[in-house]
Amino acid sequence: MSSAEVPAPALAAGCDVVDVARLSAVIDRRDGFLARVFTERELADARRGGADEGSEVERARLAARFAAKEATRKALGDLRLPFHATEVRTAPSGAPELFVHGRRSGLTCSLSHDGGVAMALVVGLREA
Repeated sequence: MSSAEVPAPALAAGCDVVDVARLSAVIDRRDGFLARVFTERELADARRGGADEGSEVERARLAARFAAKEATRKALGDLRLPFHATEVRTAPSGAPELFVHGRRSGLTCSLSHDGGVAMALVVGLREA
């Protein structure tokens, strides 16, 4: 490649799965875990629609967000990215939106949870 050529963007992808019961147990036994891992907005989003703190719905939503944070680290190739550097926000449409360092990310995020398992897939383009 000549010095005048600019590398093409590369596909970035990351995925992660989380056992909801396992994450819930960590939340219950480690004081401060929620504050260390999740932003206030993420906690509020997990409790939207009347989901109670500590409920199965809230814990499944938190597990999906935890999976998204891990998937983002993988997609960006930075496994040391702090938890609060990545934030999953719920758009008015209900779709997840991914923010990194407070800015809307060029990555797209998909979350799901069922049967005690939560997962996230993060894809997009990053500079090569």
